[in-house]
Amino acid sequence: MTEGQAAERLAGLSDRRRELLTRLLAQKAAATAIPRLPRTGAPPACSHEQRRIWLATQATPEAAPANVTLGVAVTGELDLVRLAAALGALVTRHETLRTRYTAIDGLPHQVIRAAQPVPLELVDLTCLPEEDREAEALTLALTAAGERFDLVRGPVLRLTVYRLGAAEYRLFLVCHHIACDGGSLGLVAADLAALYSGSDLPPPASPEYADYAAWSAERARERVPERLPYWRDRLAGVEPVFPRVPNRGGAGRGSATSAARVGRDVVDGLRRGGAATPFTVLLSAYLVLLHRLTGRRDLVTGMVTSGRGRREIEPVVGCFINLVPLRVTLPDGFPALLTQVKEAVAGALANEIPFDTLVSGLGGHRLPGVYPAFQAAIVHRDDPAPPPGWDGLRTRVWEHEVDDPSFDLGLTATPRGGEYELALTGRLARFTQADLADLTARLIGILRDPAV
Repeated sequence: MTEGQAAERLAGLSDRRRELLTRLLAQKAAATAIPRLPRTGAPPACSHEQRRIWLATQATPEAAPANVTLGVAVTGELDLVRLAAALGALVTRHETLRTRYTAIDGLPHQVIRAAQPVPLELVDLTCLPEEDREAEALTLALTAAGERFDLVRGPVLRLTVYRLGAAEYRLFLVCHHIACDGGSLGLVAADLAALYSGSDLPPPASPEYADYAAWSAERARERVPERLPYWRDRLAGVEPVFPRVPNRGGAGRGSATSAARVGRDVVDGLRRGGAATPFTVLLSAYLVLLHRLTGRRDLVTGMVTSGRGRREIEPVVGCFINLVPLRVTLPDGFPALLTQVKEAVAGALANEIPFDTLVSGLGGHRLPGVYPAFQAAIVHRDDPAPPPGWDGLRTRVWEHEVDDPSFDLGLTATPRGGEYELALTGRLARFTQADLADLTARLIGILRDPAV
């Protein structure tokens, strides 16, 4: 029963029955609520999402998931003392932002601290010619976005302020992915603005991330035995989309990104009267691109899910995203492909389990240099909302690109007004910048003429 349906039913009942149904609904909600862990001082276990990131960081630091970043362009008299106080209050407010990590019996655990100093650095660029300051700030921010954090010592985030003029600044917050995901950035931006402005905020979210970690682990223990057979059958005999990454020496390290935009009308024109979602259309076009690139029709890609299916964790800052494999055999014709993709997505989501559990449950020999289960992935993001108002300041989203070297090839689709921004990020061990620019142009061409 949805909240709207519940409210409609309550409105049509007598006072006595309304009170009784209200109690029953409250009891049901309490029975399924995420319980709060006792804070005894013992380090709680990490979530499956955190464990996947931590293990990747320990095994191959250069291929670990990228940091998440938040950029805000500020015009006005920015008070750095107030900003530093707001940053400290932000970290105090959210447990995951003041958490360090330690290994116990080979697995990561959370060390939640009462307080955690956070670096705030001012970089004054006013010594440069005015026309060069924005580009230099962006270059420095991109470098800062790739710098790694010490998860054992902390902290897991830092804030840099680039001063471009007497009343012109760029704020750039970088946070390790183990503590924050893209869905949390809106929460962080809103809270930082409110704390800077001295606004009253509601109490911190309850449950907090450590509570979610324990609850989700228990839920996974219940679901994995019944869902793992689906994945063993679905991914049986699967081969890597790309072979092992060739060794290009120092020139092959890192990744690069190429981006282009296509009108939403182009994407909507392929939705067959709304029967397919924009995500289905974009994923289908991406599969056609992979088919043309590899010559294969049996393809496995990865899909990133938000992991925020419960309302009570919507205000929680943390890492909730999961990776879900999608196996599709490309048919003849784009309309048939849309149907195949819809069915694959529905089946995958109905049987979703934590990705690290899926990989270990499949067994088999892991190939060095090959990402498990899939090597190409897609992320569909929300239209980035402008940052909330700051007291006495004008702000806007500060655009920037952050390369993620986790996959051989990744597509990030972001709606921006009347367009979709499509960014292809590839590992330089496999693709050059020119290769990625060519692939981006080919992807746009497929959307305009989607022949399989």
